[in-house]
Amino acid sequence: MNQPASEGQRVSRRGFMVQAGSAGLALGVAPESSYAQSGGKGAMKITGIQTYKFSVPTGQEIRDPGTGELISSTAKPWLFLKITTNSGIVGWGEGSGEWLVPSVEATLHEWKPLLIGQDPLGVVRLTEDIQNRLPWKGGATFGTAIAAINIALYDIAGKAWGVPIHTILGGRKRHKVRVYTGGALFDSPEAAVEKARSVAEAGFAGVKGNPLETRTWPMDEAAVAHSVACVEAMRSAMGPHFDILLDTHGSPTPELSIDYARRVAPYKPLFLEEPVKVGSIDALLAVSRNSPVPIATGEKLFTLNDFKPIIDQRACAVLQPDTLHAFGITSLLEIAKAAEQNQMLMAPHIGGGPLYYGASLAADSVMNNFLIQETGYWDLFDRFVEHEWKIKDGYVNVTDLPGLGVEVKEQDIAKMEYQPLPFRQYRHEDGSWKGW
Repeated sequence: MNQPASEGQRVSRRGFMVQAGSAGLALGVAPESSYAQSGGKGAMKITGIQTYKFSVPTGQEIRDPGTGELISSTAKPWLFLKITTNSGIVGWGEGSGEWLVPSVEATLHEWKPLLIGQDPLGVVRLTEDIQNRLPWKGGATFGTAIAAINIALYDIAGKAWGVPIHTILGGRKRHKVRVYTGGALFDSPEAAVEKARSVAEAGFAGVKGNPLETRTWPMDEAAVAHSVACVEAMRSAMGPHFDILLDTHGSPTPELSIDYARRVAPYKPLFLEEPVKVGSIDALLAVSRNSPVPIATGEKLFTLNDFKPIIDQRACAVLQPDTLHAFGITSLLEIAKAAEQNQMLMAPHIGGGPLYYGASLAADSVMNNFLIQETGYWDLFDRFVEHEWKIKDGYVNVTDLPGLGVEVKEQDIAKMEYQPLPFRQYRHEDGSWKGW
């Protein structure tokens, strides 16, 4: 049973004990939740893992504006990982990744013998040990599975020691994180303005959309003109301090992206994301060196080795590793530290749920070179976790609760169904491939 709160204390709805003092709030946890408060008697060991695979409603069915082909269905698959210990402390991680979810789930269960009986407090040692046993060192499936474990172990460690993850990472450098979200901005200038206003009213610093999607062939002038008109309308309506972010999904030619960047530059977008397909540093450099708009990329890369050629040549201004696909919090911060040496900023990608988000915020809070954090499916988080995040005036607060600072609604996610995600179609008018 939780001990009663004394004067100056409060107990949160998740049983975390919070001590109020003149210097702010110092956190502890209720005795049965804290390995540290129990004196750490006996070695903590992992006793089991469990996965929850389910689909969440997006409320959108997005189709290619040129061909009408389905781009994104009305539901997205998420994957939560639960790691149990002999102390009673449970850690949660996330392995969401759209089409990757079944492969990641299978991989996690294959690795179960490498986890059972291990000390979960050796977060980096344990996740590195699994990677060292594999002859294949990269890829989104392995990266996402490792990340799910890495996040869950940090969650356990934070709960065991009664501290948030950012304390384990060396201490936060910011108490709030600048955030943006996505939207359908390029149906028309009027729709773009309407969406931007709704995003601002929800408290976000900015909005991101996908320009040039209407193109019917590789050098479609009409698509460029239309996309510029939409950004112009947003900037006129929203003023100079609202962030407009542009993501072309890595599908245009370098020449089309350069043309678009030059014409949209007067409206001051924060950055142009993935202006070329992944794989050619020269193509990326060609755009970066000729674009008046800062260039961002990285969600389709995984380890520091993948990012190093871009960092070494400073082939863009902003890096966007995905916390999950980039092998978790530990690896994400290695990439951030390397980018810092070349004065590159970090704007981590996200495409999943609240555990994913909590891990990203913890990492964001300790980076020196953090810029802005993507935020998706925000209105769905309350359905799956209890949390204390609030978005206001362009920022979300960084929690001081132990671990990830959330409590998963396990009974609710256990009832959720899983639906495979249909593969996307991005095609030109002549049937040739357009996207990714």
